Amino acid sequence: MRLFLGSFVELSDYRKVREEFSFIEGKWVERSNLHLTLLFLGEVKVPQSIIYRLSSLSYPDLSIPIKGLGFFGSPPRVLFGKLDPTPLQPIHEEVCRLLDYEPDRPFRPHITLCRIKRIGNYSRFIDKVRSYRNRDLGELRLTIQLIESKLTPKGPIYTPLHTF
Repeated sequence: MRLFLGSFVELSDYRKVREEFSFIEGKWVERSNLHLTLLFLGEVKVPQSIIYRLSSLSYPDLSIPIKGLGFFGSPPRVLFGKLDPTPLQPIHEEVCRLLDYEPDRPFRPHITLCRIKRIGNYSRFIDKVRSYRNRDLGELRLTIQLIESKLTPKGPIYTPLHTF
């Protein structure tokens, strides 16, 4: 099974973001699939082992604003909603410790909105991202779940298996 640890989110006006960025070509994430990935686990044969190892996981009741937009890549390949990493970093580190997992890259919490294929007008894209600098997009109410990700031609199907 292809698994990750994550938390689903609700954006305030996702439709408006999509409309304002309608000039880019890409695959927008389905509203019901918007989430924070706390840790991607990849292929796991026995998910019960993950559940067992994380049975002692505790974390505070957090509500973190999703504020502003950013992107990964040059040229940009992913458009995302920004999260303050400060309250999430210690939780990520504790999950890694409990799973005896050594991350191969820094933890950069974000909410993927669009996987970009092409940007017709790069300067317009940059200006539009900047216009979102301090805009509230919603909030993450942290509820960590073990989620199965099945990849299909129409997009991924996410199925929560366990809530911590």
